[in-house]
Amino acid sequence: MKNSTAQVTIDKPCTQNWEEMEKGSGFNFCKACSKNVIDFSGHTNAEIISILAASTSSVCGRLSETQLNQLNHYLLVKPANRNWMKYLGVLAIGVSIFAQEANAAIPPVAKEISKKVNNNKKDDKKPAVVNKVTGKILGVDKKPLAGIRLVILNTKYHALTNDRGEYEILFKSGLDTKNNSLSIESVNYSAVMKIDYTKVKQKDLILKLQPMIMGEMIYTPKKGK
Repeated sequence: MKNSTAQVTIDKPCTQNWEEMEKGSGFNFCKACSKNVIDFSGHTNAEIISILAASTSSVCGRLSETQLNQLNHYLLVKPANRNWMKYLGVLAIGVSIFAQEANAAIPPVAKEISKKVNNNKKDDKKPAVVNKVTGKILGVDKKPLAGIRLVILNTKYHALTNDRGEYEILFKSGLDTKNNSLSIESVNYSAVMKIDYTKVKQKDLILKLQPMIMGEMIYTPKKGK
């Protein structure tokens, strides 16, 4: 038998209205199926997996599509041939830490390069790379979003937006301009924007709320040979 990776799936999607359910502490009660629906939107990857793996009955939950994708990503990259329960602490690390560790060595800042055409013309220079980027994160209503974490993928650079939705990322340890994807890390939002390294101020990024999914969640452990 071939190895199969562990995964979490929504086996039975629920179409009931979350807002109309009876409110509880960390869950809502669904009258349609007489079950508590756990609100996993504020849980870590490790907490969700631990709850699913330890449960002796079916678990109904509510989380974002991004959370579900992250859960399966961590289950895919977790250490092989080990007891996964020992590594729940590792699974709890956010996507930001994984991205930071993926490229620990950062090359020096790209230098301005000039090319001499001939003796009668000025040097044709490529645009210089800036030493920082700034910008603003807004909601669909065009109001600033505070506390939003941003990371430049495959680098250690990250930032949090202030109460005006503004961020600033300084390139203190050099930069490879090939890594130009600015990613939003949030349970409620998901977006990626291309950075223009010839400009300090980047265009405003307007975020949309992620769709939430709800239903019976199934944790399938990894099977060996």
